[in-house]
Amino acid sequence: MRKVILLMMALLPLLGTAQTACNEALIKYAQRYPAAEPNDLYKLVFQDLYGPGHLLTDSLAAVRYISREVEEMSDENRLPLYEYTLCDSNFVRVNLVLVKRGVISLETIISAVLRSAKGLPTPNGKFVLSHSAAFKATYDPHYRIVRRDIFEQELELIIDNYSRENN
Repeated sequence: MRKVILLMMALLPLLGTAQTACNEALIKYAQRYPAAEPNDLYKLVFQDLYGPGHLLTDSLAAVRYISREVEEMSDENRLPLYEYTLCDSNFVRVNLVLVKRGVISLETIISAVLRSAKGLPTPNGKFVLSHSAAFKATYDPHYRIVRRDIFEQELELIIDNYSRENN
């Protein structure tokens, strides 16, 4: 946790005028995910800036990759069904358990991810990090990044209705 706080302090000056909102978002993230390490926080900031721009842009490869991941993942849910990225909340992490349970089709999530990636800059691969081993072991993350407007127009109501019916 101490490393996460130090990383937060290092990142905040880079975020300019949005420091207060970002500070609150980073603190909430660290509280929600106590097993998070600095690279998990970095990944959250990175996702807020770049979305899925560093991922697959080939729809056939995306179908194969995501369908294999959904097939192999557990139906147990350790993450929220969705959560907004950092302070600007430009993107949303959509939990793939929704695909596993048939709430959202594989085609729907792939379409949303590919459209979200369209026109985004593709950062240098050496800046892309995976979640830490501790984060993976504790939370078993399986999600995809979707642009906020696509999420709110096409997925949010479906997920919220599912959540209400199953709680």
